[in-house]
Amino acid sequence: MFLMIHIGGWLWLTVMVLLGLSRKSVKAANRYLILSRLGYLLLIITGVYLATKTFGGNWWLTLIKAVLGIGTIGLIEIAFARKQESHLTGQLLGLLTAGIVVTVVCGALLHLSLTGNWI
Repeated sequence: MFLMIHIGGWLWLTVMVLLGLSRKSVKAANRYLILSRLGYLLLIITGVYLATKTFGGNWWLTLIKAVLGIGTIGLIEIAFARKQESHLTGQLLGLLTAGIVVTVVCGALLHLSLTGNWI
């Protein structure tokens, strides 16, 4: 159940970031920033719970996933701050996209290594 909530939280966060960073108005982007912060809260709570369950099975991949997740949240915050200042660059968006992809792949590998299947 926590895994499905965690995956749903990442989907929520991704959609809020896409919508927020694509807005022309800074005021509209700020609404999505607030909604994305609700996603952070959900991800951190479920992530800590899941990390306590997976740490014994594969501690190093769990640790890498946690660092990547926190780093991705940091990149999202930086992207929204740059959006507010009208200094959002394609390079930062590419780094953010790579961060999200690498975090998701790491999470999928962690799940695969512990359960032996993708689902």
